[in-house]
Amino acid sequence: MREPEPTVELHQRWPEGPGAWGERRDPAVLRSDARPGRAVRDSGSRLIVAIAAGLAFTVGLYGIAANRDLVAAIGLCAVGLTALALKAAAGMRVQALKRRCEMLGRARAKSERARHDLELELAELRRHNAELESREAAVNDGFDWVDEQASGRLRALLDQAGLELADLTDMVLDDEEEES
Repeated sequence: MREPEPTVELHQRWPEGPGAWGERRDPAVLRSDARPGRAVRDSGSRLIVAIAAGLAFTVGLYGIAANRDLVAAIGLCAVGLTALALKAAAGMRVQALKRRCEMLGRARAKSERARHDLELELAELRRHNAELESREAAVNDGFDWVDEQASGRLRALLDQAGLELADLTDMVLDDEEEES
């Protein structure tokens, strides 16, 4: 029993850039890890196809060497059919990979659009935040100027009003606690 293949990250499975597909170092990199048993079946079917192709080629060679035209024709036809089957299987795999690449391309484009939208929203929020900070600074400067003109009486008045508001809040909360 074989161990399942290790999970391969998406960026490792789908290389980008010119010539990236020709620079595969690990053949397992392109295998799907969604179904771990699939790689084992693929390896087994490849072995069976290789044995069948070798056997057909051997039969063909035997027919040629033994001057048996029928055996040679059967062997060479089997080699040809095996080659056609391999070509069809490879074509299906290539089509599946193309579909996967297109799907990943669409997903990447969608994520890039979402990222662009988020960057626009972030820029808008930063602009709004800067505007609020400038308003706060203007209000603080205005309050300081008015307080300076009133010789500090505005600040004392606000402090007194804040203390009275705190006392009033305490009284209301105390009344609510007594009623409950």
